[in-house]
Amino acid sequence: MKNIKVLRITSCYLQDGDIPYGIGELSNLQELNLCFNYFSRLDFNFSQLTRLKSLDVSCCNNLLELPELPSSLAIFTAYQCRSLTLVKDFSTKCKHLCQVSLEDEVGWSDRLLQSMLKGTRVENGCMHLQLRDLKISKGFTPLLRRGGSCRLELPENWCNDFTGFLMCFVTSYTFDMIRCDISMKQESGMDFEDDWVWEESDGGRHTLVWYVSFGSLRHTTWWYQTHVVSLKIESHLCIPSLGRYNHGFGVRLVEKKSRSGQTETSTDSSSHYTPKIKIQHDSTSELKVSLDPYRFEW
Repeated sequence: MKNIKVLRITSCYLQDGDIPYGIGELSNLQELNLCFNYFSRLDFNFSQLTRLKSLDVSCCNNLLELPELPSSLAIFTAYQCRSLTLVKDFSTKCKHLCQVSLEDEVGWSDRLLQSMLKGTRVENGCMHLQLRDLKISKGFTPLLRRGGSCRLELPENWCNDFTGFLMCFVTSYTFDMIRCDISMKQESGMDFEDDWVWEESDGGRHTLVWYVSFGSLRHTTWWYQTHVVSLKIESHLCIPSLGRYNHGFGVRLVEKKSRSGQTETSTDSSSHYTPKIKIQHDSTSELKVSLDPYRFEW
């Protein structure tokens, strides 16, 4: 089995000691899915899995800790792993992470987001972070606005001093990874019609964070417009029947930082494990894109 690239062992009631140690010797493995099992830890070594891009341990409710993960990892999914408290060197070693979904009750989220923004995707790629946590949304600057839209004034020379848009969406409704459409419209001023701040008391509990690099937008017609932009998120959650007060949405620019010392390059096939952007509409006044996570399987 040395050449195997994808291994899925899901809903098999696996407990501690049931997972073969030999999985750690599958040096060509790229995807490993162990969802819906009962083990509390993984007893094999990840050190030889240097090509591993995707690890999914969602709904393993007894999982307490994970060993040090390979730096090649691009997608890490541990949603509804409510006992998980430790992933060794997770936020500092995995520099290729572009999609993460987890149950963050132990305060990883802010540190993880900062690490992802220093990774290999920040210049020309996109990133996606899904959490059951409010730490990022509560500390987001500028503050989230109630509903699914907000406005952002673009400073002079914004396209050279910053690397992209960081968007945060919080809702009180449960969701899996979903496709969301983002509309970016050119505005003539900063006249806010509904300048209401989202607050924790509004009941939000689930947080989605997207990063869209300017490098992925430079080929669009809209790119050459400047000054003020309004952004609106559209999904099956943002509908009138749910009410505007259940959602918060915000956007900020990510400042460009020195890349000195970061010479590590992405391993093979890494572009296949990247959240996708699809241009739905492109004009001088509006850009509409769909943000699609790579894949999410239960």
